[in-house]
Amino acid sequence: MDSHQLAVVPLTGAMGAEIHGVDLARLDDKTFSAAHQVLLDYGVIFFRNQNITPMQQMAFAKRWGNVHLHPHMPCLADHPGIIEIIKKEDDTTVFGANWHTDQMFTPTPARYTLLYAKQVPPVGGDTLFANLYMAYDTLSEGMKNLIADLHTISIYDKKKKRPAAMKPTAPEVDAQPAEHPLVRQHPETGRKALYLCHIGITRQIAGMTEEESKPLLTYLFNHATKPEFTCRFRWAVGSMAIWDNRRALHYPVNDYYGYRRVMHRITIEGERTF
Repeated sequence: MDSHQLAVVPLTGAMGAEIHGVDLARLDDKTFSAAHQVLLDYGVIFFRNQNITPMQQMAFAKRWGNVHLHPHMPCLADHPGIIEIIKKEDDTTVFGANWHTDQMFTPTPARYTLLYAKQVPPVGGDTLFANLYMAYDTLSEGMKNLIADLHTISIYDKKKKRPAAMKPTAPEVDAQPAEHPLVRQHPETGRKALYLCHIGITRQIAGMTEEESKPLLTYLFNHATKPEFTCRFRWAVGSMAIWDNRRALHYPVNDYYGYRRVMHRITIEGERTF
């Protein structure tokens, strides 16, 4: 099946597409290959009305690559690799409450993330995505030349606030810095993307102090998250999102105090960035 034969509905002019009429529990190789191409084209894809077990989600995830184990967060006891993201009714914080790309604080950041909705609020709790291809493409030639060979240093923030149900149950490993190019060439498409997280993760430019780095990183981060580079997804129970962390940032919106939200997340191992 070619990608044009799938029922693909783009979300915005910037990125994102829903794929309709697909059962992820019974996905043949030809349809999977077509969906993979849609993901490369749009950066993030969404499936509605799925009814899958954790075992089926894990089987589907493994088709995208090796499952990545988060070094700081526990997984479901009977399903290693699935992080249950829970925000309870009285939680004031959400997990990953900033624009970010998953596991940038490791030498091999996540390639893809699969997020499946188990319980959602009646309204709110959307996720935003930003297109890092567009962020790079729209920079001036002078800025592109300035940042072409720069690398960043990212490190996990162990002090950040988390929902009560998301606190690790065992001692965490020490957070180690990871270095990545500020301009990353996508290994599958060959396109260049601006590659960074919020300042809490991407701390500085290699060879500079944090103070020296902050003005440039702040400018680039604000540029990358302009509304015209984004899409927004409204969740429903049974929705599945898959995004490419090598070219997309995402942001969970914290606007549903008083309601419970439960998601199952799996990340796929990526490549070294240089």
